[in-house]
Amino acid sequence: MTQRIRRHPFLALFDGADPNASTPERRITTVPTQALFFLNDPFVHAKAEKFAARFIQGCSDDAQKIESGYRIALGRVPTSVERAEAVEFLTAYRTELTAAKVANAETAAWAAYARVLFANNEFLHVD
Repeated sequence: MTQRIRRHPFLALFDGADPNASTPERRITTVPTQALFFLNDPFVHAKAEKFAARFIQGCSDDAQKIESGYRIALGRVPTSVERAEAVEFLTAYRTELTAAKVANAETAAWAAYARVLFANNEFLHVD
């Protein structure tokens, strides 16, 4: 249901039509706040944790987890460059979380990586 009095913030962020006006065609924009939504919104954080738990459970090492994340999110295996970037990201993020003494740093690192996959253009757009 859409309320005409108040526009839903999520729909406004992603070019939802104004419920008070007839809109024969949607405008399409790409703005930084859309990317920030995928990295910072509590809803996305919660879904990323569940997504990460899904590929953490079935895999024993980081390489398998990275490949599983790519297969589930993007429907393909990562390239060698993407694998290397993933390992680099996870190493740096784990180091920061451990230094900050964050509880459950391993799960938090994989959830952060899941958010990176969610923010990927290939995840967001269909060619």
